[in-house]
Amino acid sequence: MSIQGPQLPAMTPAIKHLLIINTVIFALNAILLGRLSAPGTDGGGYWFAFSWELGTEGYGLGILRLLTYQFTHSFSDAWHFFGNMMVLYFMGGISEERLGYRGTCKLYVLGGICGAVLHLILASIQGYANVPLVGASGACYSFLVYGACHRPRVMVFGIIALWVFAAVLVFVAFYQTFVELAGGYGGGVAHSAHLGGAALGFLAFKQNLFVDWAGIGGDQPRPGLVAGMVAKMKQKRAQREHGNAMARQQQLDQILAKVKSDGLAALTGSERKFLEQVSKQGQK
Repeated sequence: MSIQGPQLPAMTPAIKHLLIINTVIFALNAILLGRLSAPGTDGGGYWFAFSWELGTEGYGLGILRLLTYQFTHSFSDAWHFFGNMMVLYFMGGISEERLGYRGTCKLYVLGGICGAVLHLILASIQGYANVPLVGASGACYSFLVYGACHRPRVMVFGIIALWVFAAVLVFVAFYQTFVELAGGYGGGVAHSAHLGGAALGFLAFKQNLFVDWAGIGGDQPRPGLVAGMVAKMKQKRAQREHGNAMARQQQLDQILAKVKSDGLAALTGSERKFLEQVSKQGQK
């Protein structure tokens, strides 16, 4: 007889590749003694980190740090790396069910970029825009919120619904960002980057952004952003017209019932006018 305990979710393709890339860069950073994420003993370093100053280096090529910083973690804090990878594994897998391979990769990259942009804006207000930023936290918060929207009732640790867990973490990030704005930056955690990623995750789910229709829907055509917006407008218009038609039919039924019970003489002027309009529309 064998006893089976809780099983880990299956590794999805995109998340598997993202985990491999993060792990390889983490190992490379260790070999280089942290030069990818921190200053080196020779005065260099921060090779993959992002900040306003670093992003403008190399005749504009420094903008690539918006991508490289997302795969780079602190050399001196392994928990930073393992914590993000755990979130990426569990929440990313849930998100990939709906996003598909390419959509998952897009959410990771753009979630990290949104996190960096919001961090840069708020950091500039506080005067620490040149503090280098590293880590996949912005991207991971995108998956956290997206996964919570997609499957809100999944239980975390068997005791708390995923939507509650995500809401608590987002609230903490919001509160810590507020504290930093009110009292000044005083730590090594970019909470505003968490909020940027979380905002994109929510928007992506609500607007069906980044969904790889070809990857999860077989031969379904993949609608573009503009086509999707037009389709939604047409759907809303059709729903509105259907609602108006139902309301007119209900009003007509009430008037006809009144005529049947009390006769035409009992109708008001507005009711007579409504009947005339319905009659004319029927003759067209």
